[in-house]
Amino acid sequence: MTPWRWTSNLCACLGAAVLLAASSLIPSPSYAQNVNASCGEHLPLSGTLTFDGASVAMIVGLRWGQGVLTLNNGTEVPFSARGVKPLESGMQVGTVTGEVYGLSQIQDFVGQYRGVGQAVVPVQSEGDLILLNPTTCVAIVARSASTGFRFSAPNAQSIQVQFR
Repeated sequence: MTPWRWTSNLCACLGAAVLLAASSLIPSPSYAQNVNASCGEHLPLSGTLTFDGASVAMIVGLRWGQGVLTLNNGTEVPFSARGVKPLESGMQVGTVTGEVYGLSQIQDFVGQYRGVGQAVVPVQSEGDLILLNPTTCVAIVARSASTGFRFSAPNAQSIQVQFR
């Protein structure tokens, strides 16, 4: 087998493995609908958040960044987030601002958030973002402003949030 052929096969296998691993982390949109039904529709406003992040993608998008959760009582809590989204290409940096709903206790903010979205970011764009933590029923409703280029298919994404 020639070195080119071996490298090509290795890249194809690694790409398939990454895509399979990423898609196994993310449930289908129908799962998200079932979780929404169990969490209810009228979660109380718990605070706001700001977040600065970046993403890079070739088949699977990787996202990361840092932000601040501001509770209704004015307490500010720094956090970081990272995530994956299959079927995405491009690079971008951006800011997210939004509201957090359904916190019973501060620890409920930490965890795995899921949402479904798609986008074509042609240099600069704004978009809506809705993420839900199905374990704690905490929801993030936000607006993003980003710069860069990204093409993203309409499928699920997964974001892991933790305190810094």
